[in-house]
Amino acid sequence: MKTKTKIFSPFLILMGVTILLPMMAMLMTSFHLDGDGQFTLANYTTIFTQAYYRQAIFNSLGISVVAALIGLIIAVLGAWAITRLSAKAQAAALTLFNIATSFAGIPLAFSLIILFGNDGVLNAVMAGLGSAVHSPSIYSLGGLILAYVFFEVPLGILFLYPPFREISRDWQEASLMLGASRRFYLTHIVLPIVLPNLIETFIILFANAMGTYETMYALTGNNIATIPIIIGSLINGSLNANIPLASALSTVFVLSIVVLVTIGNWLTKRKRTLQTVAVATKRPARNRHRLLGGYPILMRGMKSK
Repeated sequence: MKTKTKIFSPFLILMGVTILLPMMAMLMTSFHLDGDGQFTLANYTTIFTQAYYRQAIFNSLGISVVAALIGLIIAVLGAWAITRLSAKAQAAALTLFNIATSFAGIPLAFSLIILFGNDGVLNAVMAGLGSAVHSPSIYSLGGLILAYVFFEVPLGILFLYPPFREISRDWQEASLMLGASRRFYLTHIVLPIVLPNLIETFIILFANAMGTYETMYALTGNNIATIPIIIGSLINGSLNANIPLASALSTVFVLSIVVLVTIGNWLTKRKRTLQTVAVATKRPARNRHRLLGGYPILMRGMKSK
C-alpha cells in the first residue's frame, strides 16, 4: 500500500495543483461580485435570467450536440472502412488521422476561410464558371458546425477504430450461414458490442466541441455568443472585465460536462452489465446458437432461407 502511495503521490499532487486548486478557486470566485468579497448568487442569477447568457448556453449545447452527432456518424463509417484495409494501409490511415487531430484552432479556421470564404477558392471557381451559386458561408452557424466536424471526425475515428478492429469477420460469415440478414447482423451483433464505445466517443466529441474557442473566434469573433467566447471576453476585456461572472460561466460549463459524463458512464456501465448477465444466464443447451468469438445470438429474428 505504501509503495502504491509513493508511486501515485507525484501524480496526485500534480492533479491537485493543476486541476483541483484552480477549480476550487474558480468556484469560490463565482460566488462573489466583481470587487466585492461578500457571498452572493448574483452571477448565477445573471446567467440564467438574462437572454444573452441563456442564448450563449443554448448555442454552445446545440452546436456541440449537432457537431458531435455528425462527427460520430462519419467516424463510425470511417473506422469501419479502415478495418477493411490491409495492415499497412490501416497504419498509414491512422497516422494521417492522428496528424489531423492536431489540425485545429487558427490553422483550421484559416484553411476553411481560404476554401469557403467570400473570396475563397470555391466561390472563385463558381464565379469563373459563370454560376450564381455560392459556397455556404463559413461565418454562419452552419459554417461553425462544418468547422467543428472537421476536427471531430479524426478524433472519433481514432477512438472507434480499436473496438471495430476487434469485430471478427467470422462473425458475419457465421451469421450469414445461419440465415441472418445483414441488417440483423449489424443491429444484433455489431451494435451491442460497440454501443458503449459510441456513447463514450460521443461524450468526448461533445466535450471537445463545448470547449472550442480559437476556431470559433477566428471565424465569427463575438458575432455568435457561446460560453467560451463570453468567458474569453469577460477575462480579456480591458473595459468590462468581470472575473467572477466568467468564473460562474466556467462553473456552469464544467457542471454540464460532469453531468453528461456521469450519465454516459452510467449508461455504458449498465449496458456492459446487462451484456455480462445475458451471457452468464444463457443455458448450455443454447451454446449451438453462439457465433464465433463467444458472442451469443438468438436464432429468432433470422431470415429463413
